[in-house]
Amino acid sequence: MGKFKLAGRKAKATRAPQGGLPCVILVIVGMLLVMLFLYFVMRNNANG
Repeated sequence: MGKFKLAGRKAKATRAPQGGLPCVILVIVGMLLVMLFLYFVMRNNANG
Protein backbone atom coordinates (compact mmCIF):
# COMPACT_ATOMS: atom_id res chain seq x y z
CA MET A 1 0.00 0.00 0.00
CA GLY A 2 1.20 3.48 -0.78
CA LYS A 3 1.40 6.21 1.78
CA PHE A 4 -0.94 9.16 1.37
CA LYS A 5 -0.18 12.71 2.50
CA LEU A 6 -2.90 15.04 3.63
CA ALA A 7 -3.78 17.77 1.16
CA GLY A 8 -2.70 21.10 2.56
CA ARG A 9 -0.42 24.06 2.10
CA LYS A 10 3.19 23.47 1.38
CA ALA A 11 5.64 24.58 4.01
CA LYS A 12 7.59 26.85 1.65
CA ALA A 13 5.70 28.66 -1.09
CA THR A 14 7.90 30.20 -3.76
CA ARG A 15 6.81 33.46 -5.37
CA ALA A 16 6.64 33.86 -9.11
CA PRO A 17 9.55 35.83 -10.56
CA GLN A 18 8.84 39.52 -11.06
CA GLY A 19 9.14 39.61 -14.83
CA GLY A 20 5.95 41.46 -15.63
CA LEU A 21 7.07 45.04 -14.98
CA PRO A 22 9.88 45.22 -17.58
CA CYS A 23 7.54 43.68 -20.14
CA VAL A 24 4.86 46.29 -19.45
CA ILE A 25 7.45 49.07 -19.72
CA LEU A 26 8.68 47.73 -23.05
CA VAL A 27 5.13 47.53 -24.40
CA ILE A 28 4.37 51.12 -23.33
CA VAL A 29 7.63 52.44 -24.82
CA GLY A 30 6.92 50.58 -28.05
CA MET A 31 3.43 52.07 -28.26
CA LEU A 32 4.82 55.56 -27.67
CA LEU A 33 7.41 55.09 -30.42
CA VAL A 34 4.74 53.94 -32.88
CA MET A 35 2.51 56.89 -31.99
CA LEU A 36 5.43 59.31 -32.40
CA PHE A 37 6.29 57.77 -35.76
CA LEU A 38 2.71 58.06 -36.97
CA TYR A 39 2.53 61.66 -35.75
CA PHE A 40 5.57 62.68 -37.82
CA VAL A 41 4.38 60.78 -40.89
CA MET A 42 0.95 62.42 -40.74
CA ARG A 43 2.42 65.87 -40.08
CA ASN A 44 4.80 65.67 -43.04
CA ASN A 45 2.08 64.26 -45.30
CA ALA A 46 -0.33 67.10 -44.47
CA ASN A 47 2.11 69.74 -45.80
CA GLY A 48 2.56 68.38 -49.21
